[in-house]
Order: sequence, then C-alpha cells, then structure tokens
Amino acid sequence: MICPNCNIGIRFESSGTSSVYPIEGKQKNYGFDVAHGFCPECHHLIVCIRTGTYFDHDFDTREMMNHTLEIIHPLPSGSRPIEPEVPAPFSADFDEACRVLPVSAKASAAMSRRILQHILRDQLGIKKHVLDKEIEAFIQRPGVPSQLAGAVDAIRTIGNFAAHPQKNLNTGEIIDVEPGEAEWLIDVLESLFDFVFVQPARLEARKEALNAKLQLAGKPTLK
Repeated sequence: MICPNCNIGIRFESSGTSSVYPIEGKQKNYGFDVAHGFCPECHHLIVCIRTGTYFDHDFDTREMMNHTLEIIHPLPSGSRPIEPEVPAPFSADFDEACRVLPVSAKASAAMSRRILQHILRDQLGIKKHVLDKEIEAFIQRPGVPSQLAGAVDAIRTIGNFAAHPQKNLNTGEIIDVEPGEAEWLIDVLESLFDFVFVQPARLEARKEALNAKLQLAGKPTLK
C-alpha cells in the first residue's frame, strides 16, 4: 500500500486490531475489524478498516483471513505540487482547495471560484459585477492562449451558472456543485497560475540573466 502520510510504498503491519464484527446479509464468516499500525518509513499512524472473511477460534474469538483494506486515517490529502513562483496567498488557498476536495467538493469549488476571481481582479485588473462577466472579459483579452481561454470559459458551463446565480454573485458561497466541477476548477487554476505567475517570472529571470551577460560584455541590455 501507499502510506497516506509520506506517499511511499510500504507493507502495512498492524500493531493492534478491534474485535471482528460480522456483516449481516453477506456470506457466512464475512465481516470487518479496525486495524492500526505505523508506517515503517515515516513512523506516522495509519488506521484501516479491514473487510473480508474471518475464522472462528475457540473462546469466542475471530481472526481476519482474506481481506481488503480501506484507510480511514489520515484521509487522502488531495494536495498537488505548486510552483514556487505562485505567491503565497494564492498557493495557500489552492493547497487548501485541493486538500478539502476528497472531503467536500462543495467547499473545494467555493474556494477555487474565489481564487479565480481574486486572480482576475487583483492580478489582471478585471473588475465586473459578476464572475461570469469577468471571465468573459478575460477570454477576450489579447495574448490569452486559446486553450486557456476555452478552459476558463468552460467553468461557466460546467458550473451551470445560469441555474446557480450564487456562483456569480457570491463566489465563496458553499452550494451544490455539478459532477466534476470542483476537479475542473482546480485543473484550470493550475493552468491560470502558469499563465499569470510562472511563465512571466521565468521569462523575467532569463531576461535578467541575459542582461547580466550583456552588461559584462559591454553591450546594450534588453529593455
């Protein structure tokens, strides 16, 4: 299994288990127990529900035999790597939107919509009354790659803005989401981060490095 704490492949060995409980309506001697152990790599706690067949011992004890594992602690984080060029306020909110996704798609989507609007308003100076008009202004800007424009524009369609005006007027409100909407928002934000923060910062760094070489050579630098 993959350790949910350190993401390293490990062999899970339980340090202790609960009693084995039969599951009604299943085959004979089919049940579950709760097992806990510690990752041999990072030494953090892992708690699993084991489901499968069990063997009856004497003295009213049962032993799990063939079983499957479901990790219940820690819950999957859903975190994604974030490029260092992304400013801290945006990267922190993005990381939280990713981490909460396995628990609540509604909360994740609300955070992502808020991040999207902050980028459009604070970084690109697009300020309209509603998010959908800000998206429209963004995709019409010269220099926006067509694939990114299409991806951002699809947020309105996938999110069904027509049926959910709260997503337009109050981007951070936690309301029902369409299937795949929260995941799509996160994917689009990654592309938007690359366009707004990462590529401009890396281009500027290359320009500064080139200017340093030109200056040493006594040649005019790039403006």
